Amino acid sequence: MNNKHKAVVEFLKNCPELNSFLYFNTTKEELEFTSINSITSERVVKEYFKGALKQYDFALVVMKQYDIGTSDINVQEIFNVQKFMFWIEEQDKIKNYPKFENAQILRMKNLQDEPSFSGVNEAGDIAKYMCQFRIEYIEK
Repeated sequence: MNNKHKAVVEFLKNCPELNSFLYFNTTKEELEFTSINSITSERVVKEYFKGALKQYDFALVVMKQYDIGTSDINVQEIFNVQKFMFWIEEQDKIKNYPKFENAQILRMKNLQDEPSFSGVNEAGDIAKYMCQFRIEYIEK
């Protein structure tokens, strides 16, 4: 059986915007902590005689510096996370995708146009940003 989660994690490690170890389905209140959280990996969109159109959805969660003042730290940090989204778009344009066994990836896309601000830790110095992505593929 194909481990799509592992394939996605290995692929995303190539992103130059990744500033830390890439975790899977975990979260820590630690600056630059980055995790991929699975949403679905086998959603069948359409059945075919010799395969199925499927979707693999995942979220990127990044912990960044946060400032309650008027500095531009928050503006810069959300843009730094958005760079990951730009990288995903570039990979789709050049058709550079994770390696799914017995599958042909059709496209990879952002499911939102900018990262979501998902909250601040109790100390008020670390913000959590999230963005979601989809990989559409035909599994044979």
